Amino acid sequence: MAEFSLNQIDLNLLRTFDVLMRERSVTRAADRLGRTQSAISHSLGRLRDVFKDDLFTREAGIMEPTARAKELAEVISQALHEIRVAVDRHLNFDPTTTSRNFRIGLSDYTAVTYLPELIENFSMLAPNASLNVVHAREPDALGSLKNREVECAVLGNPKLDAEHFEVVELSRDRMVCAGWTGNPAMTDMSLDRYLASPHLQISADGIAAGVADITLQKLGLHRKVVATIPHYLVAPWVIKGTELISAFGDGVLLALSEESETAIVPPPLELPDVTISLIFDRSNELDPGHVWFRNLIKDVSDRQRTLKQGVYERLEL
Repeated sequence: MAEFSLNQIDLNLLRTFDVLMRERSVTRAADRLGRTQSAISHSLGRLRDVFKDDLFTREAGIMEPTARAKELAEVISQALHEIRVAVDRHLNFDPTTTSRNFRIGLSDYTAVTYLPELIENFSMLAPNASLNVVHAREPDALGSLKNREVECAVLGNPKLDAEHFEVVELSRDRMVCAGWTGNPAMTDMSLDRYLASPHLQISADGIAAGVADITLQKLGLHRKVVATIPHYLVAPWVIKGTELISAFGDGVLLALSEESETAIVPPPLELPDVTISLIFDRSNELDPGHVWFRNLIKDVSDRQRTLKQGVYERLEL
């Protein structure tokens, strides 16, 4: 029976299963594979016959994998990845003609700083390829990389302890202090005024202490955090018209608009830089497509560094 089942499977069938596991939707899987929904449903029927299992059940309108599907996914996803890498390594990768799909994990901070230029450059240099951006928090990033849900991630201050992953430092972002231009504290930001002001903390989980809190704690000091939010781009609009101040990496400077009326000053105490790192599985190190994509990310990082220097000069920081 095992031999018979294997003879009924081709690579496209396994690819369909892999995409269904990722998308959990026949419609989205059909769009991603460039096939009809009917064809995907037919392939799913063949897969169910081969593996003698439903593979997916529908719960609250969502396709949920069965226990056997989850077990198969670990093996099939890894096998397909290794096949693709092996083929790519022996073919000349050309970004202008490739239709390859790239998947990257970005935190909220790195999305703000990298995403606009990364997408612009990617679409210009690889017009037939596609780029999927996945929100990646540090606790989840390692799992996403291991499960091949993303092929690389760009995170701030990562503390990943993983033997098979490479961590490449892209930049070190300086911490700055932000507030509304009408806030009198922004014209003379002393340590006393900083500590007396109400603070807005940007925190993905709303619980973890910020860089400023950790630094102040070491000095035996404390700031007054009145609210936390998960998104950097929201901060200027929350601060506008208030006495709230916030601290974040200078990568956000490139996303600030004049309409936000945000003033930027150096913090009144020395805060550690935000280290931005590119993380990827070492098995991808020689993959020509992956090398190209990593270099594209590095080019964006270099460009960001130059642009930030111009902002510093304009703001006289």
